[in-house]
Amino acid sequence: MKGAPALAFVLLSGLFIAPGLRAEDWPMFLKNPAHTAISEKAPQPPLSLKWKFSTKGPVYSSPAISKNKLYIGSYDKSLYALDASTGAELWAFKTDGEVFSTPAVSNDTVFFGSKDKNVYAVDARTGKLVWKYATEGSVVTSPVVAEGNVFIASKDLYLYALSASDGKRVWKMKLTDYEKYSGVYASPAYADGSVFSAGKNGSIYSVQAKSGGRNWSVRTDSAIYSSPVVREGTLYIVSLNRTLYAVNTQTGKISWKKNLEQEMVYAAPAVTKDKIYVAFKNGHIKSYNRVGGAETSDFTLPGEINSTPVVANNGFLYVGCEDGNVYAVDTRTGAIAWRFTTDGGVHSSPAVLDNALYIGSKDGGVYAFAP
Repeated sequence: MKGAPALAFVLLSGLFIAPGLRAEDWPMFLKNPAHTAISEKAPQPPLSLKWKFSTKGPVYSSPAISKNKLYIGSYDKSLYALDASTGAELWAFKTDGEVFSTPAVSNDTVFFGSKDKNVYAVDARTGKLVWKYATEGSVVTSPVVAEGNVFIASKDLYLYALSASDGKRVWKMKLTDYEKYSGVYASPAYADGSVFSAGKNGSIYSVQAKSGGRNWSVRTDSAIYSSPVVREGTLYIVSLNRTLYAVNTQTGKISWKKNLEQEMVYAAPAVTKDKIYVAFKNGHIKSYNRVGGAETSDFTLPGEINSTPVVANNGFLYVGCEDGNVYAVDTRTGAIAWRFTTDGGVHSSPAVLDNALYIGSKDGGVYAFAP
């Protein structure tokens, strides 16, 4: 884009792709159970609007893509299934609460939570209810599907493991909390037989996926909204005290922590082979070395960021911004290579496939872009 600032931004290398995950799918929040939102292939900017679908409420949910179908929630209390190629509505499933949760798709079933306190499983082909499970609090986190179970946290302060096939509870674990800080906004991650979760009480938990038995917990000094990301035996997460943590997933010991000296962080970090990218609410996007956490670059967008960035091996970073824009940043030069303006802030995180980018906006729209 003309006039875009050219700031130093480090080019990434050696991007990780989860084994068995099709490049043309993005089936859950931040792509896979470990939340490594890295795109192996991505469309080259500039991009053009391919289609727009309008819901009847703001869209905070992020899109999930499976078998050329897009699934996304809206504050109009519905989950939508759209044709990913055309944006045509395939079906809509109505709940009794706003759908903030990003759906997860597995074996032709879509799983998601609603502010009506329920966790839902819906047939991906027909939109018909398969099962629902009632919690005692609003469900704003996004589910992870692994080992035949759906892992999701509720604002009733429990982390649940539900059978993906019939919705029966396998186990639940109480997340200790302070009353005035209560709530769970961070979505759980899964890796190597364990589920990782965090709450507003500032604690990070590791539990056994099969039994719910606790492996370890570690307390930070502040509330956590950011979802954990796991890569190669290390968990990365940011707390509201402006600290980035690297935690050994086996022992729970903090390998290192970095004082970010910036505003608060709601987005999850994006973790590549050697870098960690953190998007701040004040518009900064910074990168840090995975070893030791030394800062390596800084870039500023002109608005607050709550969207988790996606980094691709074509050299671009994609992210939404509260100024209403979706951005592509050239990581080799720091220039804004492309942007598109919606009519609302963009809290949703992008799903980036090899030939398209999908994202939601608080203007109620779901957008698809292609070269």
